[in-house]
Amino acid sequence: MVRYNDALDKDESGRSETREENLFNRFPPEEEHFLTTPSVVIDSGGRIIVWYLPGALTTMIMVCFFAHLHVILSYLDVKIAQWRTHWSNFHASPDGMVIPGCINISPAWFQQGREVHGFSPEVSAALKGDAGRNITTSLQRSGIIVSAALRVMHPDLYWARMETQVRLGKWAARYELDEMHYHLQRWTSVFNVVSIICNRWSPPHRDPKCRPAAFDIMTTAGMYHPVVMDFMNLGIKFLYDSGSMLASSCQLVRHYMNVEEGNRIVTAWYMRDSIHNFVGTPSTEYAKYDRVNM
Repeated sequence: MVRYNDALDKDESGRSETREENLFNRFPPEEEHFLTTPSVVIDSGGRIIVWYLPGALTTMIMVCFFAHLHVILSYLDVKIAQWRTHWSNFHASPDGMVIPGCINISPAWFQQGREVHGFSPEVSAALKGDAGRNITTSLQRSGIIVSAALRVMHPDLYWARMETQVRLGKWAARYELDEMHYHLQRWTSVFNVVSIICNRWSPPHRDPKCRPAAFDIMTTAGMYHPVVMDFMNLGIKFLYDSGSMLASSCQLVRHYMNVEEGNRIVTAWYMRDSIHNFVGTPSTEYAKYDRVNM
């Protein structure tokens, strides 16, 4: 996967079929797999590329998450600006229990186009004001779960992200950024951004701002017919039932998932390299199979 990553452009979106066909022909998967049981995907150099944990979220955890969801629903967004928020990529809830849309939530991140020198992190719009405090509280259980998972999946990355959150908190306190400091104190995840996505299908894509050696963690919950998550360039498909957890670098992996009915909520937890760079946290290497605490 190192050579594959070297062949990718800096802002590779995965949306060009011609470009992706060329990459697929240069780096074809040796065989295809359909995974339905807990699995770890490793490349030829022993680097861990994917963790797949079906059933990671218990029914009790998912019920609790849905109970807190009403705090966030009013902030869900559907636009025409790009495919991630385009109305045509969302389907209606059959019973009105879920509002289609998506939202990015962070106690400290760079606004789009401001990940350059001269700008500072800000609290995301949804967390500003009194309502934002309820949102941070509603995400605490999920934040603890994905942090515990990362501690096992990639220990070095876990500690690097823990250090980043601590440094951000000290920076916010130093400059008397009270709202940011409040949320950072109560933010339980080592990831500093979560995207909450309701009833959206995802066309083939990558997330170019993710580091190749890092993991993003996605969870899915709801009532819907069986869905397959396709990691296209790896030749691997996963049964993506409610309660599943997937961890991978969404820059390395071109992924696709289609669901057109039912109620489905995805939480995607991640951290941008720009935040690590802002506070001076060193980058980590790939997780290796022989270094994972099993």
